[in-house]
Amino acid sequence: MFQSFISTFILILLISSSLNFAQYSNSVQINAGIIMPMNSSKGLTGLVQYNYHLSPDVSLFVYTGYSVWDQFKVTFLEDYSEVQKQIKFQSYSADDHKMIPFYIGGRMNLHSNKVFTSFISLEIGYSYLTYNSYQNQKIINPETGEVLGYNIDTFSKKEIKENLFGIGIGAGLFRQISEKLNLVFSYKLNSYTSSGYKGLFSTRGTYSQFLAGFGFVI
Repeated sequence: MFQSFISTFILILLISSSLNFAQYSNSVQINAGIIMPMNSSKGLTGLVQYNYHLSPDVSLFVYTGYSVWDQFKVTFLEDYSEVQKQIKFQSYSADDHKMIPFYIGGRMNLHSNKVFTSFISLEIGYSYLTYNSYQNQKIINPETGEVLGYNIDTFSKKEIKENLFGIGIGAGLFRQISEKLNLVFSYKLNSYTSSGYKGLFSTRGTYSQFLAGFGFVI
């Protein structure tokens, strides 16, 4: 189903761009916002994007940026017993995430009114991701055998560097403020395709972003 959506979107982009060969002004977009990897702490992200307009409603884009967030959270379960009353424990297995993305994609406007124009987007690209990885150790009451919790083993810390390919979909709104300036709000959902995180849109390999920014016609 998702592959069908991608194929349809690309086909619409190609048809729309072929209908008009006039020159249109391109733009640079600066975005900032919140990044929310699944099962992780929220973080901050900033992007710089170049938009190449094929028609009034269709454009291609390329962007890069920088994102940071902290912990990837994990849950441990124990069997309930007379001794073990608490069975669910929260901890984390990675922290200090830093990511630099390089993505290309296409955007198509859907609807315009006097206030906003809505759009959807599709993108594919590469991300360089670094973070610290940890093993967890079980904390046990030596007298009763009850599991009290899980903590990271600081001596197991490893610095991980990954080269990841991914895809993303998005939607948003923009408002024309002046002839050369517009205000943009957008949402992106991205997933790594070349990671060992159990497939596309897995918990470990998926993140979303809420962004706000400005577009400058050049």
